[in-house]
Amino acid sequence: MWTERWCWRETRKGKSVLLQVIAFALIALLGVDNAAAQQNVNSGFNFEGIDAFWEIVAILESDVEPTESQWDAFFETPGYKRLSEEFGRDYFMDALRAVFLPSQRGLAEEMERDFSERGGFLGWYTPLVLEGFRAASRDRAWQRERVQELKTYPYLARAAKYALQYLPEDTVTEYPAVDFVVFSDSRGYTPLIMGITGNDTPPAHQLACLREQGLDRHFPFTLLMAHESYHLYRASVQEIEFPGDDHPDYPIVWTLDQMVNEGIGDLINRKSLYAGDGCLADSDAGVRFREDQRAQPATIRVMNLIFSELGDAPELSDRLGRQFQSFVPQSGHPTGFYMANLIEEELGAEELKHVVRNPFRFFALYNRAAEADGSAPAFSEEAMAYLRSLAAKYVKPRHRARGAGALRE
Repeated sequence: MWTERWCWRETRKGKSVLLQVIAFALIALLGVDNAAAQQNVNSGFNFEGIDAFWEIVAILESDVEPTESQWDAFFETPGYKRLSEEFGRDYFMDALRAVFLPSQRGLAEEMERDFSERGGFLGWYTPLVLEGFRAASRDRAWQRERVQELKTYPYLARAAKYALQYLPEDTVTEYPAVDFVVFSDSRGYTPLIMGITGNDTPPAHQLACLREQGLDRHFPFTLLMAHESYHLYRASVQEIEFPGDDHPDYPIVWTLDQMVNEGIGDLINRKSLYAGDGCLADSDAGVRFREDQRAQPATIRVMNLIFSELGDAPELSDRLGRQFQSFVPQSGHPTGFYMANLIEEELGAEELKHVVRNPFRFFALYNRAAEADGSAPAFSEEAMAYLRSLAAKYVKPRHRARGAGALRE
C-alpha cells in the first residue's frame, strides 16, 4: 500500500514535472513565434542605411576623412544610393563633414550661406539637413530604440488606409518596401525612403490630445508614412507626359505637378496634425505651417500674372520657367495645400480623386472652389488659356478629353 502510494506520488510528481517542461517548451516556442511575428510585422523595412550612416560617422568623428572605398560603400546602401542620385554625393559628403568632422565645423555655416545666396530649393532646405544630422547625433540612444520599435508596429498597413483617401483606388495589392536612413526628410520613391533623426516623441500635452481623439503616439509617423506611400501609389499611374529636362516647359510642368502631389499629400498628414484641433498645432512645425498658409493667396496672384504673361509671350518660357520654379515655395507644399484644401472644403474630398494625377484639371477645379468661396484668388481666363495649351501638349492621349476639356469648365 505504501509502495503503491509512493509510486503514485512519484508518478504524479513525474507527470507534474513533465507537464511543466511541456508548458515551458510551449511558452518558449510561442515566444519564438511571437518574436518572429514582431520582426515580420513590417518585413519590408530595411535599416542598412542607418547602420552605414553610423559607420561613416564613427570615421568622421575621429577627425579622419573616409577613404574613397568607404564613401563608395556608404553610397551603395539602400536609401543613400537613391538620395545621392537626387542631391549628388558631394552634397551629402559636405553635410556630413560639416556636422561630424571636427576640423571642418566651419563648413556648416559656409554651406548655409552659399546655398542661401544661390536661392531656390537648397537655400531653405540645407539648414534642415544639417540640423537633422545634429539631432541624430544628440539622440543616438533614442534612435537605436526607435529602430527596434519600427519593427513591431504595423505602420505600413495603417499608412495605406490613409494614403488611399485621395486616390481613386480602393485597395492596394501590396505594401511598399521602405529604406530607412538618417535624414531630415523622406521620399515617395520605390522603395520608399523614410528619414529619422532626433527624438520626435510628442510632448505630454500632445500625447494626451492624441489619446483624447482615440489615437496613439504612433499616429504622426503613421501619417508621414502615409504621405510618402501616397506619392508612390500616385506615381503608379501617370496621366501626363513630362517634357524633357532641358525643354523650356519642363520647370513649369514639373512645378505644377509638384503642387498637386505635395498639396494633396499634405492633406493626409499636415492638415490632421497642424490645422484646426490638430494635436501638433502648437509645435514649431505647426506654427510655420499656418504662417506659410497666410502667404499663399499672394503667391497665387503672382502665379496668375506669370501664366498670363507666358500665354502672351510663350517664347519667354525658357527664362520665366526656371524663375517660376524657384518662386513657388518649398517645392509646392504650401501653395498646393492651400489649393487642395480649398477644393476639399468647398467641393469635397471626392472631387480631388478625379484630378489627383492631372495638374491641369486640378487648377480648373481650384478655380471652381475659389468661385464658391468668394474670397480666395482665382486664375484669370488668360492664365487658364495658357494652362490649356500645356494640357494639350502634355496630357496623355487617353486622358486628354478629361484633361484639356475639363479646363474649360
